[in-house]
Amino acid sequence: MRSPPRPSPRAARLLLALVALAALVATGLAAYRLLTQESTTPASPQGALARFRAAPRRARTLPPALRGRAPLPGVYVYATRGFEESRVLGVRRHVYPARTTITILAAGCGIASRWDALATRWDAFQACPRGAGWALASTSESHEFVGHLDRRTYRCTARSTARPAAPRPGASWSTRCALPGTTTAEQTTVLGAATLTVAGRQVRTALLRTRTRVSGDTSGTGLALTWIVPRTGLVVRRVVANASTTKTVVGGVAYTERYTLALSSPRPLR
Repeated sequence: MRSPPRPSPRAARLLLALVALAALVATGLAAYRLLTQESTTPASPQGALARFRAAPRRARTLPPALRGRAPLPGVYVYATRGFEESRVLGVRRHVYPARTTITILAAGCGIASRWDALATRWDAFQACPRGAGWALASTSESHEFVGHLDRRTYRCTARSTARPAAPRPGASWSTRCALPGTTTAEQTTVLGAATLTVAGRQVRTALLRTRTRVSGDTSGTGLALTWIVPRTGLVVRRVVANASTTKTVVGGVAYTERYTLALSSPRPLR
């Protein structure tokens, strides 16, 4: 029985080249998936509660001077609908979970608030008492797309107002916050009063409209309608629509976000 013919040296080299090319493509695909993988893990109320309980005791208790002026520290749970979307290497959409949280702590110069939607998507701000009202000291945000984690902290001017002492209909205030290359400017107006139902209870709120303009390396606009408890600033309901474009080495990257929040209970998890 005759043995099969051996491939010619040229055919052998071609075969080796094809094998090497296949291995290179497979390695490149694996590297691409690794570099562009995204975390869309929902941020759970249990995780927020664990972080709250790990905070120092003084952060979990309002000082006497702030009682009645700020929400009770704790984890507030919100029924949520919404998403964020970025147009980079195709359209990337992250759908938010059905429940998200806002955590309140007595920290820094006054009150720290953080909204958590995903493990890598959150917003936070620091507010400080100023007279009978509140000044906005800083805002922070976190996003992740195609393996790139973008975390920013904007420092606000001394005149930036988080909330006046008595947000009466027609009242208006502004904030201006910046980081190197990008500035955000907001104008908030009290549209009126509204009574909402939360866990079977009637809650009287003030309806705020906030218009945001972002300029610089990131540019865009935002609109938020927020219903708050006037005395404490507790968010009862919120509707948000944001759209922006960020300059990158591959061109402008478009980002949009839409979401609604509805408070599940006026009593926080502690």
